[in-house]
Amino acid sequence: MHNPCRRREPSFAASRALLASPESPTPELDVLRGFPPPSRVTTLHALSLRAWALDLLIARDGDTRPASTDGVASDSPATWDLFLRAERCALPLRSRLAFGSPPSLPAGPARVLEARATAELQRVLSIQGQLREIQQLATAHHLQPIVLKGGVAALSGTEPVSIDDLDVLVAGEQAGLLGRLLDERGYRPLSAESPAHLPARFAPNAVQVEVHFSIPDLDQTPELRAGVRPFPGFPGLWRLGPADHLWHVLVHSVVTHPYRRGCLRDVVLASAAAGECSPADLVSVASRIAGHPRRNPLGAMLELAQAVGRGNAVPDRFRAHAAANYLLRSRFSWLGRSRALVPTGNSVFVMLGSRSDRRAEWALVLSPPKVPSPFRLLAAIEHRWPRLGRSSRRLLRTARLALLRPLAWHIAASARRLAKRFPRGREPAELAHPGHATVP
Repeated sequence: MHNPCRRREPSFAASRALLASPESPTPELDVLRGFPPPSRVTTLHALSLRAWALDLLIARDGDTRPASTDGVASDSPATWDLFLRAERCALPLRSRLAFGSPPSLPAGPARVLEARATAELQRVLSIQGQLREIQQLATAHHLQPIVLKGGVAALSGTEPVSIDDLDVLVAGEQAGLLGRLLDERGYRPLSAESPAHLPARFAPNAVQVEVHFSIPDLDQTPELRAGVRPFPGFPGLWRLGPADHLWHVLVHSVVTHPYRRGCLRDVVLASAAAGECSPADLVSVASRIAGHPRRNPLGAMLELAQAVGRGNAVPDRFRAHAAANYLLRSRFSWLGRSRALVPTGNSVFVMLGSRSDRRAEWALVLSPPKVPSPFRLLAAIEHRWPRLGRSSRRLLRTARLALLRPLAWHIAASARRLAKRFPRGREPAELAHPGHATVP
């Protein structure tokens, strides 16, 4: 039976073009039942939570762990839910709060944190079981699957983080073979094929699996394969070398998905990857960053990740990106209800970036499409008259980008103003007033 009071998760972006994680609303995630609705969920309050959480992640032990401020402790469950959906860091926060002094959160925020952390842990446990299944297939069929990104953290146990999908890299024809073997195990391809991976595989009660044959935004995939090593404790599985793993994590969160720049989940993942690196590995990664067009955000992301690992406080250079994420998941969540409007979210983070980001966005829009259109009419035209279909898609994408750019600029400008009103190191006085407006 439909419950009109049930809170729906904004589905703002499950794929590369979208923003939110593809969580389906389930009873265990519907954590706001029983709480009175807040007067206003503000981005400034969420930024306050981010500052406190970043201090908590950077602190090394219970003696240096920051106490929760009155503002953080009194934030509504809705604000906590917004923050945790955007930052996807419930597991690391819960583990940090478990050390040292007794829990300092009131019942409402503690309940939201526990529910989010439990959901993230369920996905980690599912990933572990699915990787063991892939391990069996690899051993039986002489495959060499390379576990990527969050899957490495899930298996190594260093610092498990929220995982939306399981990525494995398999060379050449082995990718297709692994896809067919997964289909025989009950998986089904339910999404379009990407230039870098097979259609994502779904199975009941499992995390989706993407079998890659290349890595987006990394031109040196053959060199990465040459440096792989066996995954310790999991014969049949492989992983990238420490420097290559850190480099991939950074590029994926900064270049491939600009909306994840500074996301605390990705900061924690990069911190664990940096912790595996030797000084020579870190020098190698720094050299790659120096030669990259996005060197500034890549360097800032590595700096923040190393601060978490070493316990050194550094400025939060991604506060505006965080504010944009909070705005897109609250005030502008309606953008996710239409497939035609979803690219506005990506444009917001392009506007927060550099000229290089904006040039890359236009280059992508004007480039020939690499996959069929998700819209049936355009796909049919492209199939029947390929040249006309490709030209039509480029024209429509160009028009859409031009029409949506003013809205993206407005959201990005609002995010910048909010970030400037929240200086690092102190809580703004406006946070004492729960009715403070979300956007200036």
